[in-house]
Amino acid sequence: MSLDLLRTAGEAAFGADWQRPMARALGPLHPSGAKKELSDRLVRMWVAGDRPVPAWVAAALPALLEAEAAEHDRQAASLRKLAGKIRGKAS
Repeated sequence: MSLDLLRTAGEAAFGADWQRPMARALGPLHPSGAKKELSDRLVRMWVAGDRPVPAWVAAALPALLEAEAAEHDRQAASLRKLAGKIRGKAS
């Protein structure tokens, strides 16, 4: 997996400060068993090129991105509902 693709996926899912949230999200997907989270230092080492990105990360990223997209959809629906309530009261 290229570092550019890892960075792009991280920023798309979690924003500019994506390394720590990605470490948290990847923990439960670890192939040797679910972990609470990975070390965000490890993620930063991947980004710096100090350690290779493990193959399992590339395999796990599509599911991680889909889960984050679903969460963003839920948040967007909640925000739209709130906006509608506010509009209704302002009228």
